[in-house]
Amino acid sequence: MATAFSDTTFGKVFNFVIGREKKKHSHGDPTREVFETIVFVVVLVLMLKLFVAEAFVIPTGSMATTLLGDNVKLTCPECGHTFPVSAAVQEGRRSEPSVAVCQNCGHVFRPTNARDWNSGDRVLVAKYEYHIRSPRRFDVPVFKYPREPYHAADKTAMNYIKRLCGLPGETLAIYKGDLYVTDRLTYPDRPRPPRDLDLWQIDYTFPRDAEAVALFQKGGFRPIRKSPEEILTVRRLVFDLDQQPKSLSGIARKRWHETPGEDGAGWKMEEKGFRHEGIAMGWMRYQHVEPGWDNNSAPRQPVPITDHLSYNSHSMSQPYWVPDLIVDCAAEFSAPTDKVVLELTKAGEKFRAEFDNGVCRLFHVSSAADEPVLMAEQKTPITGPGRHDLRFANVDSRLTVWVDNRPLDFGEKADYPPPNRESFKDTVADTHEPARIGATGNVTISKVSLWRDVYYTCNEAGDCQVQTYYVQPGHYFCLGDNSASSADGRSWGLVPERLMLGRAVVVYWPGSWSLLAYVLAVAAGFAVGFAVVWRAARSVFANESPNQIAQFLAFVGGIVVAVAVAFLLYHYWQSFDTGRIGVIK
Repeated sequence: MATAFSDTTFGKVFNFVIGREKKKHSHGDPTREVFETIVFVVVLVLMLKLFVAEAFVIPTGSMATTLLGDNVKLTCPECGHTFPVSAAVQEGRRSEPSVAVCQNCGHVFRPTNARDWNSGDRVLVAKYEYHIRSPRRFDVPVFKYPREPYHAADKTAMNYIKRLCGLPGETLAIYKGDLYVTDRLTYPDRPRPPRDLDLWQIDYTFPRDAEAVALFQKGGFRPIRKSPEEILTVRRLVFDLDQQPKSLSGIARKRWHETPGEDGAGWKMEEKGFRHEGIAMGWMRYQHVEPGWDNNSAPRQPVPITDHLSYNSHSMSQPYWVPDLIVDCAAEFSAPTDKVVLELTKAGEKFRAEFDNGVCRLFHVSSAADEPVLMAEQKTPITGPGRHDLRFANVDSRLTVWVDNRPLDFGEKADYPPPNRESFKDTVADTHEPARIGATGNVTISKVSLWRDVYYTCNEAGDCQVQTYYVQPGHYFCLGDNSASSADGRSWGLVPERLMLGRAVVVYWPGSWSLLAYVLAVAAGFAVGFAVVWRAARSVFANESPNQIAQFLAFVGGIVVAVAVAFLLYHYWQSFDTGRIGVIK
């Protein structure tokens, strides 16, 4: 004989949870049952918030444009590019951009919607993650501000969000926008604080220590190289050929043009691309326009590519030349013998990715050598006529190639030694042809865009050459992606491990169509699972009354809905929102 659900072990537990063990013990008061259910849901939500996940709001732009703080979305009247500009609250007042410079074409204009600000990104932080593993390099953790974990005046937690760059026991170096690291230094004779709890302070990172700087100049540091996914996460737009400024003409408008002389053979410009014909190798080169031009002045061209970021409309920081670039394009091949070459210049040294008959070859073209030097090669799916998306990056002293959005694996052969410390500076080639696209055969190039890598500064006026920091054991060194407008480890020091709250795993607002599709997919999966369980439950609970089965399923569904509603109410109930990311100036 089948056993009634209420007589099974699970049934007894269920009845105990909702306060209905047996009818003879039932209080018969539905109000009490509702109250007990609400209390259970509240306790569950608080436990999830404390140990599993928590929502945070980002009000400032120290991680822009990876993560946005309070911002205004502007559209350039020249090229139509839409980009965010900071609208963060500073000293009790919200900043309203009076002037903006387009991230794409560099046109300066006065916004007409400066007060249409949007709140910062809302991120979900996995609080359990650092209880089961140690933080990793390039994680984006949320942590309590070491200098002031709790703001007494505002009665709010001072929680910050940055990118983790330095691990315990390492010495980190910032040089020409890139990060370097060594673990060969221990600083045995350096001063220590009276309390180990104060090791996080900037003085105990020993900034620009003479021993560390000397080791760096001798090549004792290795570059920190980003993965292909990390490169795409932090890259910044330089120029998109599909969004050309309408008031300019010629090279200033398109920025790409044929290399003068025989080197430009075979190319013809099109509206949003260019086409090559003939067997001779021909080159198209990019020349940058200085950001900040208006309709009353002629733009300066060519100029070096700098760390210009339109998000910082309020910033007057010094621009720095950025040597690490990424070029994207779509190439339409008409025959297997067609060839496309992507080239990037770095301090006068040229690096190429050559796509030829199903093989991608990487070359280093040294200014001191007559012939290109083959670094590595790898097979590709480009074996005949067709359109393929190509991407080539020269970032962190490593060449990275994508074909149809999939990175090719060259292994360590794609890495090259860091540049010479004494001669590493921009050259004429970096200004006049920082990027080139070459081809033989009948090839059409479209969807062309140029990007730069994130550029870390020393947080000092002028060119500081190199800055080093020691990461004390049990601590981490964190930097903002928006280095020119971020108060981070460069100014206040380290983050103790005990103050790490968790890792930011997803931006759940503002939403997008992809996020909506994801939610709908999860909901559909839940619906299918619910239907399967329902069919199984009808046979398992055969001897139970339909009312009991419905009550059980309704209870489970109610828990799910209640948790979701409680989570949203908690997040948007600002008087209860003590988990807001701290304001960073």
